[in-house]
Amino acid sequence: MNLGIFGGPFVHASILRYFIEVARSGSIRKASDEVHVATSALSRQIRKLEDELGTPLFERFSDGLRLTAAGKVVLKHAKETMHQYEIMKSDLGDLQGKRTGRVNIACLDSLTVQFLPEFVAAFHNKNPAVDFRIRADNYNNIFQFVADGDCDVGVTFDLARPHDIKLVHGVRMPLMVMVARHHPLARQKSATLQECVQFKLLLQLDNEVMSSMIAVELASLDRVGRTFVATNNQMMLKPLILSGEGVAFFTPLGLLEELKAGDVVALPIDGSRLQNMEVGIVTSRHRPLTHATEAVVEAMSIELEKFGQQIQEVVRR
Repeated sequence: MNLGIFGGPFVHASILRYFIEVARSGSIRKASDEVHVATSALSRQIRKLEDELGTPLFERFSDGLRLTAAGKVVLKHAKETMHQYEIMKSDLGDLQGKRTGRVNIACLDSLTVQFLPEFVAAFHNKNPAVDFRIRADNYNNIFQFVADGDCDVGVTFDLARPHDIKLVHGVRMPLMVMVARHHPLARQKSATLQECVQFKLLLQLDNEVMSSMIAVELASLDRVGRTFVATNNQMMLKPLILSGEGVAFFTPLGLLEELKAGDVVALPIDGSRLQNMEVGIVTSRHRPLTHATEAVVEAMSIELEKFGQQIQEVVRR
């Protein structure tokens, strides 16, 4: 492990973590909240690091900090170093016969509603020395988090996957029309987009998957004013679907309990090229995983497969 310019690993691991967090958040104040260190102390550590290296690592602006060219070089080194440090700690835990460490996961918002809460609780119960950091985002950003080393594992749609990201395991997860059980469309076996646009729509903002499928139709719908609600919060749309206020486009991931209960009906979209869409577990092709992360990926693959089968059974009813 090379900590190079930063000196001894155990003395300076925290400094690296502070630097990485400041670079990520673009703010000393936000970073101090995340790492639980006083703002003044964190600012001194960053200044000390810049003095030691003899160059500014951040440009200071009224709205925050941005990395300089030198800062980007240091950030790359710091991330690689901290990753090797985590692997070393994982190896030490393995020698003691236990899995240890932190696993960083980036996932689709719908997976934080169901699947991941149950999965991480069960895994942690068996491996109490493993903890998790989970962030929800759209599918393109998830790929970027994994590629940049900000997250170890991504769970996202397997669409336009970058070459440096590999798919570990995928399950079929089609985008479908979601309506309340008493909605007029609920009596049908499937629906076309043209049928859907006869009703008010409940749309997700910042959702590239939906946009890639019905971009032209959405543009037309905006002109005729049929969009009832558009939001980036899936939880807000759920009660509106249940009330029968409109038609939404979702995978079954975040509505499984409602589908089981029969309160929501999922309809295949006729002519959709995304009926065979998959949600998959992805990792970097180039960064080795800690033992804890490898165990999480293995266990998650098994549970995601079971979850996918459960969803297909519910949808086929």
